[in-house]
Formats: sequence, structure tokens, C-alpha cells
Amino acid sequence: MIPLHRSVSSHVDDRGHGRRFLNLLALGTLLLFFTSSFLLCFDKEGFECFCSPFSRRPSPPPNKDTMPNDCPSNFANYAEQFHNPGSGGILNLPFQRPKEACRRFASTVVNSAIESIASKIADIDLARLFTNTFPNTLDTTIQSTKCINTTSCNPLSFVITGDIHAMWLRDSANQLLPYIDFVNQDLSLKRLFLGLIYMQATFIKIDPYANAFNEPSSLATSAEFPGMESSYSDQVFERKFEIDSLASFLGFSYQYWNVTGDASFVQSNDWMDAVETIIKTIHEQQEPTFNEETGYPMDSYYRFFHNADRPTETQFLNGIGQPVKRTGLIKSLFRPSDDATVYPFFIPGNAFMSVELARVAQLVQQNNAANNQRLADMAKEMTNLSKEIRNAIYKYAITDIPDFGKVFAFEVDGYGSKLIIDDANVPSLLSLSMLGFINADDPLYQNTRKLVLSKNNPYYFSGPRAGGLSGIGGPHVGLNYAWPMSQIVRILTSSDDSEIIEALDIVIRSTDGTGLLHESVNVYDNGKNKYTRPWFAWVNGLFGQAILKLSKERPHLLFNKRYVNNK
Repeated sequence: MIPLHRSVSSHVDDRGHGRRFLNLLALGTLLLFFTSSFLLCFDKEGFECFCSPFSRRPSPPPNKDTMPNDCPSNFANYAEQFHNPGSGGILNLPFQRPKEACRRFASTVVNSAIESIASKIADIDLARLFTNTFPNTLDTTIQSTKCINTTSCNPLSFVITGDIHAMWLRDSANQLLPYIDFVNQDLSLKRLFLGLIYMQATFIKIDPYANAFNEPSSLATSAEFPGMESSYSDQVFERKFEIDSLASFLGFSYQYWNVTGDASFVQSNDWMDAVETIIKTIHEQQEPTFNEETGYPMDSYYRFFHNADRPTETQFLNGIGQPVKRTGLIKSLFRPSDDATVYPFFIPGNAFMSVELARVAQLVQQNNAANNQRLADMAKEMTNLSKEIRNAIYKYAITDIPDFGKVFAFEVDGYGSKLIIDDANVPSLLSLSMLGFINADDPLYQNTRKLVLSKNNPYYFSGPRAGGLSGIGGPHVGLNYAWPMSQIVRILTSSDDSEIIEALDIVIRSTDGTGLLHESVNVYDNGKNKYTRPWFAWVNGLFGQAILKLSKERPHLLFNKRYVNNK
């Protein structure tokens, strides 16, 4: 048989013409196969609905019911065990990704990025830590999805926080955001993001005062997903009102649109209902404690009170919180650490909300070509609220501290009381520039940053363990427990190479040999209470996000061997 590349031969007899005809027919058939396969790779909306074996289609999420029997049943236990091969560096960090068949969501694009960046990082322990941490959310916490690999219905994504089988609005948004740069290259990943928007919108409609939700028994929701109302009766996992939970939903919606240009969800009734619910909730939580005309205590829209073994798990005055004046600020009876606030006006959460209201107002304004009055009203109200909250922060939350000058307070009540601390969880005072509320070089931010990263912040801890660990903690875990998250935010808000290198070194040494980052680490105790939460996806993803940022903006710190810490 004549090879295809020789099919147009110089044969002039009848057999040559016949053979030439057959080869041309074969070539045409092959071309038709490749062309049709390519066309079938994309439906009318550009989604890969079928691809030939030769395509580079991103792998769909694995079915959790068909995973091999030897997959980790509890990743918290898996995360504390050493898995070969070691990194070969001074710390010899283990390889902590589950095998491919056991990963909850597969993205060839993300995996390629990990391999590319890790191969260039000069410190092999740092390279291993990035390899382990950056994909941790995709590998281990994509609990369930629907309509990720088709456009016939709106997608849904349920993302657990890690060792707790529930989805926090704030955590889940932060867990996925580190992958935002890759969504336009991986359509399954893009649908995963869109699925989280729809899932969070549904949860907010159920209860805007809840911070965490249980996995739905069915992922069919509301009028757009029939069957939701009956299956979601026990959906709330925890009902602590944290204003940053709602701001996280708004921020995630904006970031997705800003990168992809896809605003399809804006026209969804579920999304519009959720945003209107957020606006209504903000107005409810701007109300003062006392009627401004009669002075009589007003009924509260929300209260949280129950018997607890520590005060951070309940609130003052039978659950309504300390009294506040009308200021334009929003009450938040709990912080992003899930601890009760001392004064209800939590400033980092209000700052975060101000930023995201303005951004989503822009999103709505630019995607309302039909002049939908509902969307127009929504955008106007969000713009006004954003300005009102920002102005109130500058009026009520700035104070003078000896040796530091003017700084932001952590919590206030509008009467003049101010709490001067910072907590590691984002949003925090340290993260204000990262959130987009204030420029990093603003003296007010720099004064605040200097304060919260010093012993003048009662929750800043520094101790000798593991060569010297330090960072901001909080009451959630207790004294002497620094959160690696604070060192990562320190990296993300710094323009000083020496400070970034110091923070990277602390983070690398904080894993206690597990090769994954923890909720908190004890800066003194080297015993059995060395750290909390071996499986905490948010902090792992945030670290990966920091490495990505450095690889673009300060690559010399990662790729130049002279910056490797050889201690």
C-alpha cells in the first residue's frame, strides 16, 4: 500500500489512477474526521461538549462515587502523613497531592502552571510547598457539582472549607479566586466558578445572615432549578452574621466578570434576588440600637445567643450585640474568624463591603443594555451605599495612637469606643490595601500596617519555635498561635524585598514538615499542640496566589539562587 504522503504518484496506468483515487478518498475522509471532531469540540456557546481523542480538552471533575477505594477517606489524616518523594531540600517537605484518580477536580491548565513555576523556583522546599498548596482546593474540596460540563443548565458548585464538611461563603470564594487567571483557558474551571456564583446566590436567598451551609441533598434550585425549596429546609450549617460573607459573594461575581467578560448571571433571577437581599440586609444592619426619636430599644432583625464554653461563641445583650449609633456603618456581630465582635461595626468588613458594592454597581451598569429598571435601581443603591460606608469609616474609625499616629480601628460602636487590634483572617486591617480600599502607600494605611505587625497589637505573636515563627493571630484559637495567613497577607501588601523574603521563610518553616499550611501555629510549644487544622484549603490557595504574584512582579525573589535562604 502506498503511504499517504506518496499518494499523488507518477503512475500513468489504470491501476495507478485507481490507487490514486483511493488514496485521495482516504485523505479526504481523514480530513473530514478531524474537521468534524474539531467542530464538535465546541457548542454554540463555546463550551467543549465533545472532543476527539487528539484534543486538549480539560479533564472533567472526577465522580466521587467512582473514585478508587484507596483514595483518602479523610484528607486531614492524609495531610499529616509523609508521602514520598521528599523535596530533597533542607526541610525535605513531602509530596502531599493525592494521586490523580483521587483528585476532586482536574485542570490540565492549572497543573501545567504549577509545573512551569515550580521548575523555576530556586528553593526546592519552596517549590514543593507551592506544588502542594496551590491546587489544594481543586484536589480536595470540590465536594459536588452540577452542569459543569454542559451548557444545558446553569452550573452549581459546592466547595467545602477542608476538614469541616460545610461551605462558607467567604472561604469558598477565596478558595477558588487563586485560579481566576486560568478560567479563560479551561472551560470546566470557568464553569466551576460560575457554579459557585449560582450556589452562593441560592444560599443567600435562603438566609443572608448565615455564614456557612450544608451540602444540598439535591443540586436543583429554585424556579431555575426546580426542586430546591423542598430539599433545602436544613441547609444552614451555621448562622453567624459576618458582613464579609456577603461582600465575598459580590467580590467573586465581579472578579469572574472582570476576567471573563461573562455577565450572563446578571440577568438571572437568582443572582438579582441575592443582590437585592444583600442590599436589604445592609439597611437592616445600619439601624441603631435605640429609636432616635423615643430613645426606646428597637427590635433587632438578627440576634445570636446560645450557651457556650467561651464568650466568642455568643453575643452581648441576649444576642443583639453592644449598642450602636446610626453612622452609615453596617453591624457585623461576627468576624471572619467566626468569633463574636466586641463592637458591632467591624471596620475591615465594612471596608470590604464598600469596595465590592462599588465594583458590582459598575458590573451591573455595564451589563444593562436593555435598561432593566430593576438592575438600574440596584446599581444606584449600591453606589450610594458604597460611598456612605466609606465616608462613615473615615468619620468614625480613625484614631491617634502614640508612636504610630493616625490609624484605623478594628471595631467601633459610633459612640466613641474603639478596639485597637487586628485579626489574621481576611478581611483584616492588614489586608485593606490588598482589598482595594486604600492605596498601599497611603500614610494612614502604613501607620496601621506598622501597628498591627508589632507587639502593640495584642494578637501579634512571636516565638522561637522552628527557628522563629511570628504573625498575627486572634482569640479564635488562643494566645501564642500565629496564623500563616497573616504572613501571606504581609507578602501580598509589601513592596520591600527583604520583608517578603523574611515572610516567605517564616511560612515555609511553619508547616512542621507536613508540606501544607495550617490555620495557626504555636510560636512556642513544640509538643502535640504545634498547630491547628492540618487541612485548611483557604490558606493554601492564598499562598499559591502570593507565589503567582511574585512570579510576575518580583521573579528574582523566587528564581534567583542568591535569594535562597540556606539557614
